[in-house]
Amino acid sequence: MNHNSPEIQKFLASAKEEIKRSGETCDIISFEDFWTEKYGADDTNFNTRAFLGDMTAFLNHNQVSYYKELTSYRKGVAALVLPVKKVIRKIAAFLFLPLVAEQNEVNLSVARLFTHMRSFVNKDNSARADLSMREKEMEQQLRSQRDMINELTMQINELSERLSSLENGGDRR
Repeated sequence: MNHNSPEIQKFLASAKEEIKRSGETCDIISFEDFWTEKYGADDTNFNTRAFLGDMTAFLNHNQVSYYKELTSYRKGVAALVLPVKKVIRKIAAFLFLPLVAEQNEVNLSVARLFTHMRSFVNKDNSARADLSMREKEMEQQLRSQRDMINELTMQINELSERLSSLENGGDRR
């Protein structure tokens, strides 16, 4: 599935033909491949610290304020411009206040979603750390059991040799 425009596709096709004729090799990736590589979300590209930082920034700035400070950059006419801006804002408020309120609701829902995702990521990291610690403990236990098995095997071999020497009438210790 290719999302490049026809002009870009035509350009890429002509570039590939020219490369084939010249005998050179050049891999031109599609826009889709570029996008997936740059912005794709997979386990190898996931950065927990960046995710938590982005999420915190979003949580801190998730509400849109309709009433921004009105300013005028012209010092001489500011006394006239500011009242006109206030009147225009009051006249248009019925149009924009519901939109701002809806956008704030969406932003709040997304912020809650990110909070749940943060909890999931933190829980997953905690579970991974716990599993890693348990894995190390089990590896250590396995090593000690292997050492014990080797020691017992050596003792069995030694006792088997003594038993065979006793059966053959060898020396008795």
